Amino acid sequence: MVYLVIGLIAAWTMGVLFFVGRALNFSRLVFNNVEPGKSYYANFFRLSMRSLRFIDGSVIDPESLNEVGKKYRKEAIRNERIAVAWVVLGFIILISGASYFKSS
Repeated sequence: MVYLVIGLIAAWTMGVLFFVGRALNFSRLVFNNVEPGKSYYANFFRLSMRSLRFIDGSVIDPESLNEVGKKYRKEAIRNERIAVAWVVLGFIILISGASYFKSS
């Protein structure tokens, strides 16, 4: 049973690293598609009690991006939501699994 728990933790960790890597890639793609001459506001890395977001694609003004940048911004926001769901579900599974393995 210990190997199952270790495998689940390893799979969850690889998933988190995958989503963080995708988020960094989308941030690069978004910043590469800023309209020439326009400025953008990007407090991109933020972590607060109100917001559980590590990389927030919604802080970039869509008016300062070209069409490709707007598409990548939407994908970055979608990736962020999936990553938050992955983390929350992973914690739920970890807590329920810990109570199950503790009782056995």
